Parts: sequence; C-alpha cells; structure tokens
Amino acid sequence: MNIQPGTASYKNTLVATDFSPHAEAAVKQAIWLARQNGAKITLIHTLPDMRQAVSSASYQARVNLLYADGSVFQQEIRHTSETRMRQLIETLNGGDLDIQFETLLGVPYSQITHAVQKSEFDLVLAGTRGLATWQQFFIGSTASRLIRSCPSSVWIAKSEHVGPPRSVLAATDFSDVSRRAVIEGLSIARLASAEFHLLHIIDSADVPDDLISQTPEGHSLRHEINESAKQHLDQFVESLGINHGEVHKHLSFGTPWQEVSRLSKHLSIDLIAIGTIGRGGVPGIFLGNTAEKVLTSCDCSILTVKPADFVSPIPPEIGLPAPASNGTQP
Repeated sequence: MNIQPGTASYKNTLVATDFSPHAEAAVKQAIWLARQNGAKITLIHTLPDMRQAVSSASYQARVNLLYADGSVFQQEIRHTSETRMRQLIETLNGGDLDIQFETLLGVPYSQITHAVQKSEFDLVLAGTRGLATWQQFFIGSTASRLIRSCPSSVWIAKSEHVGPPRSVLAATDFSDVSRRAVIEGLSIARLASAEFHLLHIIDSADVPDDLISQTPEGHSLRHEINESAKQHLDQFVESLGINHGEVHKHLSFGTPWQEVSRLSKHLSIDLIAIGTIGRGGVPGIFLGNTAEKVLTSCDCSILTVKPADFVSPIPPEIGLPAPASNGTQP
C-alpha cells in the first residue's frame, strides 16, 4: 500500500467473521470505514472444524460426502455460510456497499493470510473480546496470529470500541514501520474527526552513547535525554508535513508496551496504531513482542502495521485453489 501523509489508502478490506458478537464489531467497523473512503469489502467465514461442518449438514449432504464426490456437501455449506453473511450485512445496513463473500475451509489465521497473499488486501479487520477474557480471541488465538503472520495491516476491533474512534494513539520509535503506523493512524483520525495523539517512549535503546559523555557536570542526564527526544519527535512530526496543532505529542520513559497501555487508559483511547518489527527487526518476529503485548494489555482496538518489506512466516500456497465461495452482494 502506497502511504502518503494524511491519506486513507485502504481500498480493499478483508473482514473475518465467525458470527460472534466480537466478529460483528469488526464488520461494523469495516462498514463505517467503507462509507468514509469507498473501500471494497470481502467478508470471509472460515470453517476450521470439518467435523462440525459435517454434523450440521443435512443427511443428503453427508451421504454425498461419504459415497460420492462431495459436491452436494460443498454446495450446502457454502450456501449456508453465504446466507448467514448476507443476513449479517443486511442487519448492519450495509446492503448498499460493494461487498463480496467467501467461505474457506482450514485454520482461520492461515486461510486469511493466504487470502491476503492471493488478493493483496491492504487491511484485515477481525474482532476479539475485551480484557476480561482476552485469551478467548475469535476462533481461538486467531487475532494474535494474524498480527504475527498476515502481510497487510491488521485492525483488531474490540466490541467496546465500535464505530468512529474519538481518539487515536500512534506510537513511534522513528523507524520506517512506525512512520507507516503513524500515517495510517492519522488517516483514520482524520476520517473520524478524532483527537490524534503521538507517543514516543524513551528506553535504553534511545540513549546515544555519546550523550552520557557529553552531559555537563551538574546537569540531569534525564533532562538531556528528554530534550534530545523532544527534538527528534518535533523533527519527526515536521517530516510528515502535518500541522503541529493537529497532534498531541507525548514523551514517556519506560517499557514500550507498558507505557502505551498506561497512556491509552489515561487518555481513554479508542484505537492504537503501532508498527510491528521495529529497529533491527527480522521478518516474522516482533521486537520484544510489543504489538502483541499491547493487544493483550489494552482494552481498546489495535491497528498493527507491517514494514514495507515484511515477509510472512506462512509461505504462499502454490497454485492457489479457487475459493469455496465467491458471492457478490446484489
């Protein structure tokens, strides 16, 4: 996705649903976003458990699966899934939007990642519960695994924060990927007319070796570090070409994920935008797992953004088969 400061570039959005209230929150968020920027939506339902699909099928479909080519069984589960997805969209008043439907069989996070690799979605929206039961992500731990593996930006919507965000917090360590996260977060804040907060956390990696030796005797090292970080933050904002009055800037000392969590609660943030794989990152591995720790420690929605050269640890399928269903909203 070609990102320019202050633009909302999402044009091809994938939304994962298991028809739970938490997945419904993600669909609502996608509908709001599509109404702002005209994005195309593809709603995907993944059936991870073949036994469950078989047990819910009709007698005729089970017989066809066991003794014939399985075409009747495939058609039936596709029809059932697509009917539920259409009903969901109609219930949420999204019938006028450009929406397609797909039903897939397999492990959800893997199938969603393959769908992104195949169709080059620029955003994946999925839902999860709030902090009280954060371990119970929609369809297991799909949310956290999407953050690790999916090559597109991933927006994990929590049902407590559905609709236009009133406040957005983006975290930066001045890396290229955090710059992308700031730009995407700012774009969403502008679409929603929301407050935009920018946070830089100072940790040991932010202290230049020569700063300690150059600090005059009698001066506070923390003061010198703070002034240096403030200068870098101002320069970062200027490099984005945005108005300083449009951004609430914050500096903090401490562990990144803890400071993001603390400030997001203090400011009642609705959406956090954060880059994955910071300084010295390795494809598929997060620097200190900051993004995942933010997901599990913050009771708000999370937008995670990948580096431009991100390589998914899940290799693309060779000779990708046609999707189980590819319906279009009439």
